Amino acid sequence: MDIIRSPKRVGYAFVPMQRMEKVYSPNKAMRAGTIFPELNITIDEYERGLYNGK
Repeated sequence: MDIIRSPKRVGYAFVPMQRMEKVYSPNKAMRAGTIFPELNITIDEYERGLYNGK
């Protein structure tokens, strides 16, 4: 029997506070996975600190 000693982390999340300023249309939001354009970034952009929008 295998014993799991400690789970490994597979990712991380960062959820900044959002203001309802700009939002995507429903169709675009479904494609992007978010209604907030400033959250629609790649992991590379996030890791470089570019999470304030494009």
